[in-house]
Amino acid sequence: MSLSSQLSYSLDFPGLCLRDETGTKVQKGVVLLVYISYIMFGALIFGALERDFEVQQRHLAVKAKADFLKNRSNMTKEDVRRFVQMMTSLILSGIPPTGNKTTVVFWTFTNSFITCIITLSTIGYGTIFPKTSGGQMFCVVFATIGIPLTIMLFKYIFILVYLPSEKFGIYLQQKGLNEKNVYLWKSLFFAATGSLFFLVLPPFLFMSLENWSYVEGIYYSFNTISTIGFGDYTVVSNPTKDNQDITYSILLLIWNLYGLAWIALLFNLIASSFKEMGSRLNKDTSETEAQEQKESSSSG
Repeated sequence: MSLSSQLSYSLDFPGLCLRDETGTKVQKGVVLLVYISYIMFGALIFGALERDFEVQQRHLAVKAKADFLKNRSNMTKEDVRRFVQMMTSLILSGIPPTGNKTTVVFWTFTNSFITCIITLSTIGYGTIFPKTSGGQMFCVVFATIGIPLTIMLFKYIFILVYLPSEKFGIYLQQKGLNEKNVYLWKSLFFAATGSLFFLVLPPFLFMSLENWSYVEGIYYSFNTISTIGFGDYTVVSNPTKDNQDITYSILLLIWNLYGLAWIALLFNLIASSFKEMGSRLNKDTSETEAQEQKESSSSG
């Protein structure tokens, strides 16, 4: 189950309120500091465990391509098959077939930091991942501790994401709307504003910077913040890019975290609506059956 699903099932959407009872400012600061420190620790360990292997694989890729170009006129079908097999293996391990870089690209501190956040948010693009046994085992331990820590952090993010809707609800109450209508309009406001900031507007940025269509931008946005994370479209820690702008990456990660919190609340709202519809349907069915039994008894 993805993090968004875990969060949505554990939420009480109507219970979110303007009064933040989840902890003091000091507690929030401590949680945030511990979280950032934990991610930095993970980035350092992942880099230490994976850096040498990445360099080794890049040297292997450059050498294989150089040997192929040098001997291509004398190669047999079997030689070509082995070359294709080797390049396929390198691609599957995350090494792109283009370029001749033999230095660390994936497991720099910046990319390691970003990959840690992607891991703990369970987005899991699959573009950068540990390949050594040590890195894979560390990933298991790191995620086991880090994902619950992420859930703790999201309890504070939920308040920030829901705050505008709660203020809108207070405004409607002051205008004299009853509780049922306030909840309805507050929910619609929450869904509409979140859709605007996390689904409708971001694709315009991706159209400009990623050369995607608008539909591709929406597709990527939804798959990312819902933590589906197919990995067919990626912008953060994209291994096919050189000199990824760290500011762009960090802003996207903030958008991811807030978007994940919004969509978890939205899923919870939709699930609550379905539950209420089911309850009403069961009630109507029970009343109909009772009425039929009463009419049957009267006629008997």
